[in-house]
Amino acid sequence: MKRVRATPRTAAGAGAGTVPSQPRSLSTLLKGDEGAITVIFALCATLMIGSMCTAIDTIHYEMTQTRVQMALDVATLSSGVNLSHYNSTTGNNLTQWQADARAYYNANMPSGYMEFAMPDAQFSANISGVPSTGQTIQLSATGSAPLLAPVIFGTGTSSGGSGSGSVSGSSGSSPDTVTITASNTALRLPQSLLELVLVLDNTGSMADYASSDTTQGTKIQGLRTAATDLVNDILGVQNNNSYVGLVPFTTMVNVSGSLLASGSWMTPNFTYNPNNVSMTAQSGITGSGWGGCAVEPRDAASNLYPKAYAPKDIPGFTPFFYNVPKTGFKVVTYNSTSGGSQNCVASTPINVSGVPLTLQTNGSTTACGIGSGSGIAAAWGQATTRKPKTNTYDQNGNINGKGSPCSIEPVKFLSKDANALTTAIGNMQAAGSTIIPTGLLWGRRMLSSDWSNNVSNGNGWVSTDRTLPRPEATQGLQRVAIVLTDGENDPGSANGIMPPPSFNGLTGVGSSALQAPTVTRTDGTALSNGSTTSVADINAFQLGVCTAMKNSGIIIYAITFGSDASSSVAQQTMQSCASPGNYYHAPTNATLDAIFQQIAGNLGVLRLTQ
Repeated sequence: MKRVRATPRTAAGAGAGTVPSQPRSLSTLLKGDEGAITVIFALCATLMIGSMCTAIDTIHYEMTQTRVQMALDVATLSSGVNLSHYNSTTGNNLTQWQADARAYYNANMPSGYMEFAMPDAQFSANISGVPSTGQTIQLSATGSAPLLAPVIFGTGTSSGGSGSGSVSGSSGSSPDTVTITASNTALRLPQSLLELVLVLDNTGSMADYASSDTTQGTKIQGLRTAATDLVNDILGVQNNNSYVGLVPFTTMVNVSGSLLASGSWMTPNFTYNPNNVSMTAQSGITGSGWGGCAVEPRDAASNLYPKAYAPKDIPGFTPFFYNVPKTGFKVVTYNSTSGGSQNCVASTPINVSGVPLTLQTNGSTTACGIGSGSGIAAAWGQATTRKPKTNTYDQNGNINGKGSPCSIEPVKFLSKDANALTTAIGNMQAAGSTIIPTGLLWGRRMLSSDWSNNVSNGNGWVSTDRTLPRPEATQGLQRVAIVLTDGENDPGSANGIMPPPSFNGLTGVGSSALQAPTVTRTDGTALSNGSTTSVADINAFQLGVCTAMKNSGIIIYAITFGSDASSSVAQQTMQSCASPGNYYHAPTNATLDAIFQQIAGNLGVLRLTQ
């Protein structure tokens, strides 16, 4: 029988049957091109997935650490308030207080959040000090969360890197968890060191009723009641460490009695009156002498800035005199008989400079050459008058009022004297127009340590305590301003004897310009060409002042009062002025009183220090 021998088929054998190739070993595969590509792809894929896991771990860590810190902050503040329920902080009381602290934490940190775990042993709550001098509360929390990256990279090789959280695992190996920590410190004082300034609208519209319920009285009556209650609430607490100041405002603020006219904070030299003005009253000259109002500083380019300034700053403030002619004026008195103007006899003219101009009349203003065009507005440089019965015209055209647009209730510097403060509040009267930033600027100065007599070398606020206002970095100090208005900014008509837009404490005398290049309007343009005839421009400057105050650490409560303040513009401006969550609207007197009492309760004594 013939034996057949099989021979392998070569690649070149044409027409022969296909013989399957044998599987290659791993070493053979790696030696081939396709094997190398496979390995490179596997390595790249591993690195890509590992990088994604590392990024996820980082996000995971940041989110968890933020949530832990937030929960701990809430627990710290809540624990501080909770101290009032314990007579001591030792023994069982301390144990229970610590348990409460952990419960506050748990209430704000969901169980299993991002798989974060924290045993009780890793939560710490401690307190030191005594209530009479102050207590320090310290809380800390430490826990761990799993990592994804080790699943890809493994845990058997060294791992380098850095981060804000510590990690756990074997020495020299990559960890499979990350340690997350949080801590804080709070200071609890028996009484907070509070410096509070009430910046209150005293304008003419405050004489109206807040609502249709007239039984509650006018707005100024409701304001007096609410402000008085607030002062008594704060200063009526035994052993309180609080100071309250009062800043009534219209288009200006009267600081007489609280700042010295001779202080370096003000200079009588100013461009609109190169011959200066008489700072002291002159006999027989109605309205002469400085009334207590000042004009905001302007630089050489006449620019205004939303600044607190300081008594040492140059340029300084200038005294406000609303109707002192630059070159003085001439007074001519006529003796008139019933025979008419042909029998007028003129006395020797008197030249007067440096004092306010008043219009003297006696009967008809058409006699003896005094026509309708010879009033104060027409007689800015010269005055021709009749017999000396004096009528003084103020900025709103009112005759024989108190004689000056600065005749508002003066400010009351920071004080613990509730009686003096409530007396000043009771003396507030409703008159004049409205420029809110003027009140805010003086409220800020009452909270600025640059204006203390210690810092200003005796040129600051008149006070028996030279350290007031306290340095801003004083531990536990709360600096708060409450600003109230019953409407939006309204400087008054641009017409009249002495138009308010041109005669106020913001712009000075004789100009309505509002040039504030560091302030921007809502449309983003600089307030470098503004005017006090524009409510929008005054609103923009007000918000510039509010922002500067908040940036300096002052807490602002803003209140709109009455039905006239219900416009969206007025409320939006005041809401933007307030610190977050501190805007209120009071439609009635009763509501205003309740809001003031609520604010008094908000001025707490506990604060996070770290």
